[in-house]
Amino acid sequence: MQLNQQTDFAFRILMYLADHAASTTGDDTVARPKIREIADFYRVSYNHLMKVANALATHGYVQSRRGKNGGLALAREPEAISLGVVARDIEGHWEVAECFGTTTDCPLANGCRLAPILSEALEEFWAILDRYTLADIAHLPVAESPVTFRRPTPGALA
Repeated sequence: MQLNQQTDFAFRILMYLADHAASTTGDDTVARPKIREIADFYRVSYNHLMKVANALATHGYVQSRRGKNGGLALAREPEAISLGVVARDIEGHWEVAECFGTTTDCPLANGCRLAPILSEALEEFWAILDRYTLADIAHLPVAESPVTFRRPTPGALA
């Protein structure tokens, strides 16, 4: 089983925003991250990330604001964002094998013993993802975070 690239990007965006929120709480001088900034950080396609960010906004995981003070922010607390739910929202229907779809050419479709096993494996996969939230994969201590959001103080050496 493999999650699609959009789900990978969705997790990356959410982790970035969670780390941003954790490291800038109460700091009004730091702007909301823009999609370009996140794409540059992860070295991924801006256009692909834009589509995923729009999907995350549509599903209510992020708030998107345009303009000079625009950018992205989490719309929910990280503890309220289930990895399993995000993956299902981004993935849509997931077919482990052809027989999981609405049509199949498999001659074993009516008496197959493999399909229930694959279905059980898929249920376990989702159950494990459902046990974790964004809070479990984000919020690294600022000193350990690969993402730095604080602006240097004037006169500090870079």
